[in-house]
Amino acid sequence: MTGAAVLDMSAAFESGLFLPAEKGQKRTCDGYLGCDVGSVSAKMVVIDDDTNILAKTYLHNRNLIETVKHGLAELESQSDGVEIRSVGCAGSGRALMMLILGGDIKKTEILAHTTGALHYYPAVNTIFDIGGEDCKIITLEDGVWKNYIMNNICGAGTGAMIESIAGALNVNIEDVGDLALESKIELGFPGKCGVLCQSAVVSRKNKGARNEDILMGVCRALINNYLTLAKSIELKPPYVFEGATARNKALVKALEEQLGHEVLVPEYCESMGAIGMAILARDNTPEETRFRGFRIKDLDIRTETFVCGDCPNGCEVTRIPIGDEVSYLDSKCGKYT
Repeated sequence: MTGAAVLDMSAAFESGLFLPAEKGQKRTCDGYLGCDVGSVSAKMVVIDDDTNILAKTYLHNRNLIETVKHGLAELESQSDGVEIRSVGCAGSGRALMMLILGGDIKKTEILAHTTGALHYYPAVNTIFDIGGEDCKIITLEDGVWKNYIMNNICGAGTGAMIESIAGALNVNIEDVGDLALESKIELGFPGKCGVLCQSAVVSRKNKGARNEDILMGVCRALINNYLTLAKSIELKPPYVFEGATARNKALVKALEEQLGHEVLVPEYCESMGAIGMAILARDNTPEETRFRGFRIKDLDIRTETFVCGDCPNGCEVTRIPIGDEVSYLDSKCGKYT
């Protein structure tokens, strides 16, 4: 399976990848930062001109500002001597990320995931992404985006349902896939409703069902519900499964069972949106980046929300002081832009 290699920075210096520097100065190479921040997790990746991964981090998003600052600290420690030339942001938190980081390009996660998949799998026709709280299916034709469909209303059929059930069974979420593959019998579960599925799990557990059989049954129910999204679109191989949930081998097996075909899982499946966004940032590098620098991690950044009553829109505007600057978010008329 192909995938970008994480560069050994010392080896990179020795190989001459980094530009020569004057005595006493750090040698540098150009880097491009891609960010994909959703409701559950934040993915940040730095690539070079050849799409080698220089640094990456995956964090649970409990507070976007603190999560981003923590992510920047991790990236900085991994990419000493890298000069960020461009920053791209995707995901539901992209607007705030653009303001905090000083982003240069902002795109949807659909485009970011598609770009990442095409880099590693140019022939891909279908991209699956089961997120923490939403899920999507993207279709392509001859390397061009064709269609997508997304479910972001109900938690059933998402990673949150698996995590909740794993918690109820006292199983670490990282162990769910391997444990479920030990299943010996097929148990049916209602996959259309997370609440009903959890109720059925409790009922089965009270009757003595084994955790591995329950978890495999839940994975199959989740995939069955997920694929109902595709009723109106045609799915063709090659299939690529992206996102952190693709590390769950039981979900991959259930997906392959339903499709009757192999499903490809990228080496950096959880970071594909961020990789795609880094590629877009590199391919749209401005003359001068707006990136505020890694110093952002050390600043005290707080948001303040107020309702503007100057017109009938009644916008809930977010005020964000960053250093000596003040930025605003969600001003429909542009008054506070």
